[in-house]
Parts: sequence; C-alpha cells; structure tokens
Amino acid sequence: MLVKKGFVVSSPTDEGEIAGKPSKNADKEKQKKQDVSPIQETKENEVSKKEDTIVSYTLKVKSNMTTTEITQILAKEKIIDDAAGFEAYMNEHDFSKNVQIGVFVVTNNMTYRQLAHTLTH
Repeated sequence: MLVKKGFVVSSPTDEGEIAGKPSKNADKEKQKKQDVSPIQETKENEVSKKEDTIVSYTLKVKSNMTTTEITQILAKEKIIDDAAGFEAYMNEHDFSKNVQIGVFVVTNNMTYRQLAHTLTH
C-alpha cells in the first residue's frame, strides 16, 4: 500500500543508504524513476485514487429476494466488480441459504467473506 502511494519501503538489510553512503544501485533506481513518462505516472495516480475511493451503499433485502438479485444490485452500485463471482462464492459456502431480510450498509472495500457475513447475520 505504501509503495502504491509513492513511498519507498526498505529494511535495514536492504542495499540502500547505509550511514549516508549511497547504494550501488542508486543510479539505476534514479534512472528507472526518470524513465517513467508523465502519462504513465498520471495513469498510476488515477488508479490509486480509484482504489482509495470508498463506496458505501445501504442494501435493503426484501422477502423472497434471490442471491442473483442481491449480487446484481451490489454490482450496479459498485460494491463488487463481479456479480457472478460473488454469487458463486455465496453458493459454494452455503451463505445463499441464510441471507437475512433487513437493511445492510456495505462498502466496496469489504471482502466477499465480510459481505456474506453481513448479509447472513
């Protein structure tokens, strides 16, 4: 996560600066950074911004709603990327049989497991 945000992550054993001494690969690393085009950098920043945006949705599960209907709503509201994948997860792990009627607040950063537990408890 830190690397995606532009931070340099190193450990004491990395071949980095030790007591102010530049590493042997410092010039190569500097060249790699210079080789990144402004367009590439902009695309990377856009992807990072999209990943950081949290979408919240209040899902109302009504009587007789199917897992298919629920997953389609979640996909439409950008909570999940793959309705079929989440539906398969719900079925394979027997969550589909236990979906509860009610109002649930879900977000796009929840895992399939977290979503399934939210909908069944």
